[in-house]
Amino acid sequence: MALRILIVLLILAVPLELPGCGPFLPEAVFHSKGGPDGSTAFNLGQLGILLPSYTRHYLVIAYRYLSGVGLNDVEAHAISGVPRGAILAFTSDESDNPWLAARNKVPGVAPIQRIDTFREVQKDGFYGTYLNCNDDAFRTAASTLERWRGKPGEADWIASQDLVFDDCSKGAAIPTASSLPQLRADRAYQIASAKFYSEQYDTARQDFQTITGDGSSPWHEIAPYLAARCLIRAGKWPEAEKELQSIVDNPKLARWHSSANELLRYVWVRLYPEDRMHELAAELVKPNSQATIAQDLIDYRKLFDQDVKPDPGDDLTDWILSFQAGGNGALEKWRATHALPWLVGALQAAGPKDTAVAELLAAASAIKPDSPAYFTVNYHRVRLLPADDARTLADQLLKLDMPVSARNQFRAERLRMARNFEEFLRYAARTPVDYDAKPGTELLDDDSAGVLDRAVPLALLRQASTSPLLPEAIRKELQRAVAIRSLVLAETPNFDEVIRLLHTPGDAPFVRAGYGRPYPPAELGMLQDSWWCQGATGPPHWEPPDQRPPEPVANFLSAANRDEAAAERRKLAALPAAPDWLGAQAIAYAHDHPEDPRVPESLYLVVRATRYGCQDAQTGDASKRAFDLLHRRYPDTQWAKKTPYWYK
Repeated sequence: MALRILIVLLILAVPLELPGCGPFLPEAVFHSKGGPDGSTAFNLGQLGILLPSYTRHYLVIAYRYLSGVGLNDVEAHAISGVPRGAILAFTSDESDNPWLAARNKVPGVAPIQRIDTFREVQKDGFYGTYLNCNDDAFRTAASTLERWRGKPGEADWIASQDLVFDDCSKGAAIPTASSLPQLRADRAYQIASAKFYSEQYDTARQDFQTITGDGSSPWHEIAPYLAARCLIRAGKWPEAEKELQSIVDNPKLARWHSSANELLRYVWVRLYPEDRMHELAAELVKPNSQATIAQDLIDYRKLFDQDVKPDPGDDLTDWILSFQAGGNGALEKWRATHALPWLVGALQAAGPKDTAVAELLAAASAIKPDSPAYFTVNYHRVRLLPADDARTLADQLLKLDMPVSARNQFRAERLRMARNFEEFLRYAARTPVDYDAKPGTELLDDDSAGVLDRAVPLALLRQASTSPLLPEAIRKELQRAVAIRSLVLAETPNFDEVIRLLHTPGDAPFVRAGYGRPYPPAELGMLQDSWWCQGATGPPHWEPPDQRPPEPVANFLSAANRDEAAAERRKLAALPAAPDWLGAQAIAYAHDHPEDPRVPESLYLVVRATRYGCQDAQTGDASKRAFDLLHRRYPDTQWAKKTPYWYK
């Protein structure tokens, strides 16, 4: 299948703003805040650890399972993606378009490679696109072509159908009426369809109504339905409701009752939002809803997102609002109902010192391993229990099979309760669940990386870099950080290591979380993250200061460890940006060892570092001093010739 750009078109959705230009770097995700790491397993009841940040799509599914309704296989499949016709390409080509596949086989007809299916919204100050021609249109055209195959007028009909589909993306190409009697009915349908796709809804509706009255036309049964669609596209909701209802009430149009009812529900969302939200909240908790659950879920979320006032009797809506607000009012609801959804909400809201913790923990301990809430309630048990009991429970749970994101969250809790450095290392690594993750990958998350970077002394960091409790890839990253930290903290830095560091702009004295720098250490890269910044910090933060990770907590450290780490941090914090520090080392060494053949190269590399590395107010001075010394003392070297400028 040809490479396609896919878009999820939620039928009732408002066009979303897309983010600006990149860079779009791989970001290690250890548990997704918006939903589970596997929607298929989630739809089958493997809920993992429910979070209040999950989208309402997943919270509706979670509520069904927590309340005992669940999803049958057909329902789970229906909501595993999006409803029929809702995932489509910006362009449709021969490999996935039955119309193009059939059309391009007709002898003498010039092939068409693709059809643009989306049309721009014509509105001042607004840019958006919408799906104008969906799969049904192409299937219908392909089947109609079979009827015309080999008959007089076939080429004429194909040419007119090409005009119709040209209107999918732009323009208003309307086929002309045909003088051939056998083409009359199909041409009338093509003309009406072209007007519909070119947004001439009033005249298109009139044409479809004319076709409705032509009993000899093969399109007279579908025409009333299409006339109603014209009203919907024009935003004439009351008229559309009346016309669709007349189709549903007409036994002669039984073939179109199901489609008309689907559109009626669409119209009711616009006309009666509060009533419809109440109806949907009731429908979405009924079993065996495979015929409507996918679209009902979209409509419900749409109304929810529009802040439609919910009915106070809708337990589903009430639970979602409470859960997303941190469990507000959940304890009272649970005490009144003893329902599992409300137990989950009450546990989420509870703190270790709350008076209700004992009764909540007792109820949580009664949840069986086969319950969809098992990992969620036990996550909160680990959070609420005394430390010794919580460690024991967490270790027992981590022996079980569970979603990767849930395992990462339990490991994070266990790390928080580490009693010594060995325990900390045992739970430090996590498995990413993002799309960039490769099987078997283990990385440091912000909590473990933060402790290693900012809380432990160099001696413990060196111990971690060789510990078999950490994966080899993490150990190698730590070994590089240890080497650079040792270098910059040394009273007399080793010049061999200074030279090596000048060749590896990606090396730094700090510990990175996640995937780290996306380039090998020896590459400059394109992200302005070469060498380090003032204070031995990482590259300039992309996120605002209030989104940076909090200061690490490492209660297992001794007072001596803390004092040693604090002293080292003060030295690191006093460091200038890496190009300045490297310049000072190279220039000092050059004065003491002017005959060393490595000196000219080191000065050249310093000037390069001042251009591409992190800078501060003194970087320009470091650049000029290295430049001047290189050209004054070593003017005939290749390194001086490669350095025509210095950089402010």
